[in-house]
Amino acid sequence: MMAVKVAQVTLAKAPWDLGPLTPAQIAGKRIEEVTEIDEKTGKRVNPIGVMRTRRETWIGRYHRQGKLSDEQANIAAELFEASAGNPARDPLAALVRVDASGERDREAERVDRRRKFFAMWEEVPAFARPVIQHVVLDDRSLRSMPGRVDSRSEARQLDRLQRGLEALCEAWR
Repeated sequence: MMAVKVAQVTLAKAPWDLGPLTPAQIAGKRIEEVTEIDEKTGKRVNPIGVMRTRRETWIGRYHRQGKLSDEQANIAAELFEASAGNPARDPLAALVRVDASGERDREAERVDRRRKFFAMWEEVPAFARPVIQHVVLDDRSLRSMPGRVDSRSEARQLDRLQRGLEALCEAWR
């Protein structure tokens, strides 16, 4: 009987499964490492090589492209956070009693966020409301705006977005 030589088995690290990496699957996403802070060194480390895809908002893209300033991107993010849930009316109208127990109340936080949204929305100029609704709250591109026929109309909508966010920055300081 003849002995068969077998190559040594290795446990090489396989790439982390990100799912399909086709252009359609990663459109609008950024691939990044999942890091944690090492307690001994204080540096960010990724010991097991985990990667993830993170969705990038249109406000984030426009900011990265230099179309929006830091202040405009920050106020847009603040408006988006305040709009979470976005009911058609002010939920405080139905609030009857207030809990004064001192514990963290998620419903009260949601109500406060909604109240902040309504206060911020009142400061948005009327000419900019449709584009801010479309880009900031609905997270859609300027190119998908209704009535966009060419690059001039897209530039006009970008100008409205910039001026509306600037007016909101001025009013909300």
